[in-house]
Amino acid sequence: MWHELVRLNLVRIFYPCLMIFGTVGNILCLKILLRKRFRRQSTCQYLCILAVIDILFIYMRSTRYLYRYIYNADLRNASLWICRSFIFFSSTLSHLASWILVIVSFDRYFMIKNLLARRDAKSRVIQSTCILIFIVCTANLHYLNILGIHVTIQSPVVQINNNILNETSHTITRFICMPRPSYRAVFHLYVPIFDLLFVAIIPFCLMMFTNIGIIRTIMTTNMLCATSRKQQRNNRLTVMLLSVILAFMLLTCPSVIYICLNRLTSSKTAASNRKLLILDLLEALWYTKHALNFILYTLSGQDFRREFMKLLPCPRRKTINILTNPQSNSNNRLNIAVSIYVDNTTLVNQRLLDKRKEQFNKDVNDLSTMIISRTSKVKTPVQIDDDFVVLSTYSSTYTPTSCTSDRGRSSSTTKTSVH
Repeated sequence: MWHELVRLNLVRIFYPCLMIFGTVGNILCLKILLRKRFRRQSTCQYLCILAVIDILFIYMRSTRYLYRYIYNADLRNASLWICRSFIFFSSTLSHLASWILVIVSFDRYFMIKNLLARRDAKSRVIQSTCILIFIVCTANLHYLNILGIHVTIQSPVVQINNNILNETSHTITRFICMPRPSYRAVFHLYVPIFDLLFVAIIPFCLMMFTNIGIIRTIMTTNMLCATSRKQQRNNRLTVMLLSVILAFMLLTCPSVIYICLNRLTSSKTAASNRKLLILDLLEALWYTKHALNFILYTLSGQDFRREFMKLLPCPRRKTINILTNPQSNSNNRLNIAVSIYVDNTTLVNQRLLDKRKEQFNKDVNDLSTMIISRTSKVKTPVQIDDDFVVLSTYSSTYTPTSCTSDRGRSSSTTKTSVH
């Protein structure tokens, strides 16, 4: 029938795709939320923990269906250890996924109200997460005690010897993952109520309270004063958180409520194909929420989209940055123009300095020539005291004189005294 076909396609197509998409999406969430822009904020640290929980939850829940499709058997009936540990971790992860959203909602509410310090965010996240894990694990320890029984089955065996029919029975002992007889009533009554309250109803009420408080506080703050750039960034982060919480309310809560109520009201008779199909579809819807966080962050978070685009090795990213950041590009162009101007100014100054040096040397040479030409016309004194000789200039020309003494040919060496 078509019911069986739909259920079979859920196991063959939906759950493998869910595992692949959920793993890739949550790993991308971890990679982006652990970047420098996000990792200092307590909200992003809680969302990283949520991503790890979602990956484990998807694998724990989907593996059972894939194992049943491949081996035509229930994975929980493999052994006592697998039965108890599988249900314990499945229930623990479902509780953690709900209550980590409650904690991050209260943390965001107190941060907006300025009731928590931002400096000790890391230690606060570690302490609250460890306390939550301890409480949830303690609350689910009963699964390690009440589950697992061995059932003895009498299997008839027919043998024919010499046209004689012989009927014998063969005893088979099998393990079944179900509560022991002494805990069966408690398991079928209180465990669904426990899951209904602590997975769906109580987290839903607490998230509604904190979300209403967050929205009212943000609206009041925006009306009273102009929002700064930091406040706008915090508001965008709050929108990301609200999108995840809204998905929890729309996908997880209805599915968990219906499944738990069905476990409470179901009789011992086998369920119809229609009810089994509804249960499988709602359970698939519940698991889908744990794989949608990456899409929710991308659609609702502008900063998250920017950090995601930085991860892509796109050659056109520089062009996109030029279009999206005109102010930074204008600053870069201004810096380049200033550097070119400085370089050109330095070159011009050097040229001016060289020209001035050349002009100075030319003037010095002209002045020296003038001094030499003037001193060559001065008559040589007969006697000059050596005490007054301070400067001597020599001329390379010889001049004849009218003296008939031994100075017949004297050099034109002159001594000029300056007093």
